[in-house]
Amino acid sequence: MNAVLAALRARLRLSLAGRLAISFIGVAGLILAANLIVQQGILVERTTRVTTPAAVAPVVVLAAPAPVHIDAPPPEPAVSPVLLEDAFGALGRLEHAGQMRLKDASAPAVAHYRQTAAHFDAAIDAVLTASVAGRADPAFGHIRSKFRAYSAQASGLLQTSDARRAAETERTALLERVDVRVKEPLASAWTIFGRVVSRQTLVELSDDLDSLRQHSEVLEAATPLSAVQVAAIGAAEQRVQKTLAANESAFRRGQGEAWYQAMRADLAQLIARRESSIRLATELAEEADALAQQGDQLRDALLKAGRVMVPAAMHTAVPAAASVPGAVTPPPAIARARPAIETQSTTRVPADSSSRRVVAWASGAAALLMLIMCVGIVLSVVAPVRRLVGATAQIAAGQYSVRVASGGVTELDSLAHAFNTMADELALARQASLNYQQGLEEKIQERTRRLQELSERDPLTGLPNRRHLFALLDAALERARISGDCVGVLFLDVDNFKYINDGLGHAFGDSVLTGMAQRLEQLTRAHGFAARLGGDEFTVVVERARTIAEVRKIGAAIVAAFQSAMMIEGRELIVSVSVGACAFPIHAQQAAALLKAADMALFRAKALGRSQLSVFTPELLDIAAAKFATEQGLRHAIDRGEFELFFQPEISAETLEVGLVEALIRWRTPSGELLLPGAFLPVAEESGLAIEIGDWVLRRAVSAASGWHRGGWPEVRVAINVSPRQLSDGQFVERVAALLAEFQLPARCIEIELTESVLQTGPVTVQGIHKLCALGIAVALDDFGTGFSSLASLEILPFSRVKLDMSLISRIDTSPRSAAIAQAIIGMCQKLGMQITAEGVERPAQFAYLARQHSMFLQGFLLAHPVPEHELLSLLAAVRERAHELIITAAPGRRDGAAATEPQAQQSVRAAGAHA
Repeated sequence: MNAVLAALRARLRLSLAGRLAISFIGVAGLILAANLIVQQGILVERTTRVTTPAAVAPVVVLAAPAPVHIDAPPPEPAVSPVLLEDAFGALGRLEHAGQMRLKDASAPAVAHYRQTAAHFDAAIDAVLTASVAGRADPAFGHIRSKFRAYSAQASGLLQTSDARRAAETERTALLERVDVRVKEPLASAWTIFGRVVSRQTLVELSDDLDSLRQHSEVLEAATPLSAVQVAAIGAAEQRVQKTLAANESAFRRGQGEAWYQAMRADLAQLIARRESSIRLATELAEEADALAQQGDQLRDALLKAGRVMVPAAMHTAVPAAASVPGAVTPPPAIARARPAIETQSTTRVPADSSSRRVVAWASGAAALLMLIMCVGIVLSVVAPVRRLVGATAQIAAGQYSVRVASGGVTELDSLAHAFNTMADELALARQASLNYQQGLEEKIQERTRRLQELSERDPLTGLPNRRHLFALLDAALERARISGDCVGVLFLDVDNFKYINDGLGHAFGDSVLTGMAQRLEQLTRAHGFAARLGGDEFTVVVERARTIAEVRKIGAAIVAAFQSAMMIEGRELIVSVSVGACAFPIHAQQAAALLKAADMALFRAKALGRSQLSVFTPELLDIAAAKFATEQGLRHAIDRGEFELFFQPEISAETLEVGLVEALIRWRTPSGELLLPGAFLPVAEESGLAIEIGDWVLRRAVSAASGWHRGGWPEVRVAINVSPRQLSDGQFVERVAALLAEFQLPARCIEIELTESVLQTGPVTVQGIHKLCALGIAVALDDFGTGFSSLASLEILPFSRVKLDMSLISRIDTSPRSAAIAQAIIGMCQKLGMQITAEGVERPAQFAYLARQHSMFLQGFLLAHPVPEHELLSLLAAVRERAHELIITAAPGRRDGAAATEPQAQQSVRAAGAHA
């Protein structure tokens, strides 16, 4: 029975649309029956009568003390009120377009404003042209005059706005140009320990410019400024000018004359543009107010003209509410007449009321039917929806096995079926998600383990990295504090590893590092552990050492172990290491301090000749502190003007004349001590200051040579020492050419001296030497014979002079072997057509030997000491006399004189060395 009822319900189950259709059909049938009954028993007559009155003249709303009635139709108005409304609307649009044009001077804004102005002109022309009755009235004259005044005022306002915008644009560009000119030197400043080291004068000027930029932001708005704002901008400009003037000498020396003059010129233009912008902003506000007044006057003229366009007889009465004395009358408005509609209804009722009861019953039945259908629809929808909502809540709680029973309208049964299908798929997806999550967790654990290894291990060698090294070293130190043992820290660096990378490639270099790491692990497994800090630097931590001697012994064993060959990719290779050592708690207590001490010791080991072991000593701290102090002093020496340039003559052995002078830098420290180049130039090379110092020497030497060339020494020649790093800069040759042009000095008046280390540099240096020679500048090879000389380079590179190092000259008069070596070098250079300068001539016997050579120039304390620039010209004559005396003393037959002079010369040399 239940099955039969279920099947019957299934057949009789209707969709929601079907049930609603049946309901509407039933209701429609009842309403149709009721209408038939009503048509038979009740007649309702509805009569509508439409009455249209005669045409009424337009009404102009005006304020009047008493109503005036019109008995006859008035004539047509002088001009259509629509034209007046168009004129008012065009004026409003023109004002809006003018505001947009003031803010934007682009081509679209200009075109829109011109189009709106043309429309406004057309609207005014239409009003003036269409007028008949009031054409002679003075109000129209006011319209014309006010229109011309308004147009002229608007044009002037736009010109002022464009001028103010142009002035502000120029002022902003000037401020940006000044700011960039100051910020560029700051951007190229050196950064040490996270701090920018730059000239304090530039920093102060940059801060003043930032303050000026902040105060000048109020100029961007086209509004008049208050006195306080103007004063603030002026004060900011004065601060910039004051800083520029107060540090004039520093700016001229550091940034150049052109930079300083450009700054002054731009600041003057900036102040002028600021004053122009403030003045134009004030004028713009005044002209805007005047334009607004002109617009109001034009509106008043249009209103007055509108009142006189209709004769007085046409004015009609208005309601009392509009006739308030003193009220402002709006523009004329035309009131159009509307037809009057009158409706009359009559009903005729039959004699009996039976039809009414029939209609009532029919209406009640329709209402009941609608109620039943609504209740059925609600029940057939609400129950299935509740089942769906409950099932959805269970699925949200994780019960994916829930299912929704069918029963209800067809659409909801389909929804229940789809819901059950979705629940099945969600159950499957949930299971797949659990399986995937489990696999993902396993992968995450594996990746975490690998990341942990990568965070603690060097990916190339597998040794602990820097981060893990500190953790292991801290743990070792903690154990040593408890046990009382020593902990040794060895800092290793591969000797000349750069040559391996450059010659055999970085891939082979990585293989070398891997092989070294394996050997270090074998050597240190019994004593501690090894780690890689980065690059070719390794660290070995020696645990449970008893004394520093044991640490030294292990370090020496490591140095010795790397003297034997390693097999790297089938190639036998010997790679030496330098080692710096220190120990806890003797040298330091913390891990960072121990590594620093070992690094200092490593630097000392490299200085000893590489493949060495050096143990940290407290003196290394003093050396490092002195080096740091020297570096910090050098960074301020140029700004403070502490460098000085001395000049030492070189005498021609043939003419006994001064052929050229060598420019030598000196540093007069704040304490008054005069330091020689050897005391600070190596530090400058390491810290990167050599280029800046070299540029200063180059400029000062060219300036001095220019003065002598135009003064008492037209044939001047100045030799200038240039470092390899300075020459390798791609802009060096251009800077030299620019200096020669700036000081109008011929190229023959200077000579560039390069040390032998330049022969170890790359092709950029060789190209620079050829470019210098192409400019006509002589190039000399300094300190020849100190260990880096390449005879092939003398043939390839266009050197014009070779300067023999004083180590070759020191024993030329006492050692036949030294004399033979010097004679061979001199003969080789003479055959190559090069001039030779012998440095360090300090004894008359040296002078006598060298004076017999051809193309020789002599330089040394025996002839002259380096002197400042202002003393050089007076020294030239004294040098010639000294050379003549030495020639006479060294002549044959004056052996006694030479012997007598030599001790005196040596005394003078020793005194001069003590003075320098």
